[in-house]
Formats: sequence, C-alpha cells, structure tokens
Amino acid sequence: MSEHFDVPIVGAGMSGIGMACHLQRESPGKRYAVLERRDAVGGTWDLFRYPGVRSDSEMFSFAYAFKPWITLSLQYHSELCCNAHICA
Repeated sequence: MSEHFDVPIVGAGMSGIGMACHLQRESPGKRYAVLERRDAVGGTWDLFRYPGVRSDSEMFSFAYAFKPWITLSLQYHSELCCNAHICA
C-alpha cells in the first residue's frame, strides 16, 4: 500500500529538518515525509565524526528562526548534532 504525501523532503540534514519544521508551522494541512536512508538525523554533521570537526561558517547561516543559536561563533560537531536532534 502506498501513502500520499504533498511534499517529499529528501534528507534529514539541517535543511530537511528545517523544511519539515517550516511546513508544520506554516502549512499544517500539508502531508509531508522526510526521506532519509540512514538511521540518524543531521546529515553531513552526523556522518562525519572525526576529532575537531566544526563548521567553517558563522552560525547565523545555520540558524532556524524558531531555534536561534545562543552563540554566533563557530560550532563544533557535537553542538551542531545536538541542535539537529532537538529540532527533529
């Protein structure tokens, strides 16, 4: 049996999570599905776990309007993944 979704979202990375949250808030009548082949959310930030990995961009570029970053400095892997899991 197949289900119908108005919006398929490919990937549970930062953008996919943000899109799902946006749809839920702005278009509550739309049915959506987040399609992720891995068992984890966070996309690139969950996949690459080597020591010292961090964002090379200021955090305002990754922030969600509904969940702004507390600091705007560069963030390490664990902080990025934590935010992705909280928002998912």
